Amino acid sequence: MNVSLTFANESRKDSFMELHKLLLRQLNRLDLAQNTLPSTFQQWQGFLERVDKAYNERDQERYLLERSMIISSRELMDLNNRLEIAQHIGKLGYWEVDLLNNKVFWSKELFLLHGLTPGSVPPNYEQFLKMVHDEDRFHMKTLLEGGLTPGRSYENELRIQSVDGKYRWFQVTFQRILKDDLDFIKGISVDITNRKKAEKEIATLHHQVVLSARMAGMADIATSTLHNVGNVLNSANVSVELLKEYMLRTDFNKIMKVMSLLEEHSSDLGAYIYKDPQGKLVPEYLMGLIKNVKREYEVISQEVQNLSSNITHISNIITTQNDMSRAAGMTEHVFLPDLMDSALQMSDSSFEQNHISIVKNYQKLPFVNIDRVKLLQILTNLIRNAKEALIENLKKDEKVITLSIHDHKEAKEVIIQVKDNGIGILPENLKRIFSFGFTTKEKGHGLGLHMSLLNTKDIGGTLTVESKGFGKGTTFTLTLPRIEVHGLV
Repeated sequence: MNVSLTFANESRKDSFMELHKLLLRQLNRLDLAQNTLPSTFQQWQGFLERVDKAYNERDQERYLLERSMIISSRELMDLNNRLEIAQHIGKLGYWEVDLLNNKVFWSKELFLLHGLTPGSVPPNYEQFLKMVHDEDRFHMKTLLEGGLTPGRSYENELRIQSVDGKYRWFQVTFQRILKDDLDFIKGISVDITNRKKAEKEIATLHHQVVLSARMAGMADIATSTLHNVGNVLNSANVSVELLKEYMLRTDFNKIMKVMSLLEEHSSDLGAYIYKDPQGKLVPEYLMGLIKNVKREYEVISQEVQNLSSNITHISNIITTQNDMSRAAGMTEHVFLPDLMDSALQMSDSSFEQNHISIVKNYQKLPFVNIDRVKLLQILTNLIRNAKEALIENLKKDEKVITLSIHDHKEAKEVIIQVKDNGIGILPENLKRIFSFGFTTKEKGHGLGLHMSLLNTKDIGGTLTVESKGFGKGTTFTLTLPRIEVHGLV
């Protein structure tokens, strides 16, 4: 009570002093001394008018000040209300720590975000660290205790346990304010739990898409392998049927009959051959049989060689398929020309059948360290696309696929190109050609090139496409980092 009276007396005293100063100013304007009263009516009238005016101005100033304080108070309350609404909508809370006085301040919304009662005592430093998830606590503690640079912003994402025992994700941004006698850490905490859930769902969906694309890509390659093996088996079957036909119509029985005839005349074989009319025909007949046998032997030998070649081809295809079936992700020493030839073999065996010429432009390269499986999948898909583009281009008489491998030592890159003079790509489709699900083929699934792009990114490369338009061919360029294994072949 005494303190209030003292404060009121002091305020009243200050007010009187202000009025006293106003009166002195009015006396000075009338050229009157402080202890001298006005002597004429005009002086009294002027003095009273000025005093009245001074009091009115003083009252007006006080009124305006009080009014301004009321308006400012309302504006501040309105602004504070708006800030609280904004924090609630944004799931954002403000906090600060007075390091000198060891005091913590939390905004109303921050209490609500953590399930605490607004206005209660906020957790201190030790209590806050206990609320942080075990996996995030060390990093957050290291940040806070690592000597914060004044004025520098720090960010961290961490899980904090609410009152209900559940953890929620927060993005914390803070600064240390060191000025004069102040030492504060001020920051904001944003609830990003929903964003984290969405990111996790997106990552799961992305993984499923990649897995599906890889499975589809492997299935596509397996289908191509079976088709390739089927073509080789068809060729082998033709050879087998031809061998069966020759075996059925062989001159073996005729030879056996001649042998039986000669055995019957073994006692007079010379006379039989030189004098007997039938015997005289035997040598000439045998010569004819020998010529036929020789011709059939050459044909049979060629077909046996074809069978052997086809069986070797099938074995190579299966070996390559087994290589592609291995788990991806392991880097190996790879000689790119050999891998390109393996991809060519995997793509199909019907190049000659479709009158497609293969031109190889391989620069001598060192071995490189790379994921062999993924690179083989990329090359196989690009070569098969080139072949299909050429088959579609019915107007093209000369169909060519050019395979190039160049070493750019200066850029520390290896450039691989698969170029065809096939159907080409329309300009509006160029930007979508690697998109998931996009295809221009009737029976396409839109996964091949998308999967090739994903594999390219996985091995640290880039994949681009160029085409001047419909009917003008396509060039796919695969750029790989040049991670060399010493030694040339």
